[in-house]
Amino acid sequence: MVKGPHESCDLDLISKIGGEDRKAVILFEDAVYFSAIGKKADDLLERVDEAYVISDDLRARGVADRLIQGFEEIDYSRVVDLIMEEYDQTVTL
Repeated sequence: MVKGPHESCDLDLISKIGGEDRKAVILFEDAVYFSAIGKKADDLLERVDEAYVISDDLRARGVADRLIQGFEEIDYSRVVDLIMEEYDQTVTL
């Protein structure tokens, strides 16, 4: 995900697109705010099996110390592994 929680973003699309398959989200850029705002984080975590956040983007936006439990900080090499090896499809919102 790239869009932030204050932009128009239909989280129900995650469930609709993913169906019953294993679902994960990787938060990039302003989307990392989802991992630091209680209600928004809860709404997102309800829809996925795993939630990842780019460490560099958390730090760049000054919210690394507000990371909510349930999100895993990762680097870009881990993103590549997730996309190329662990999941069959990707969707960018």
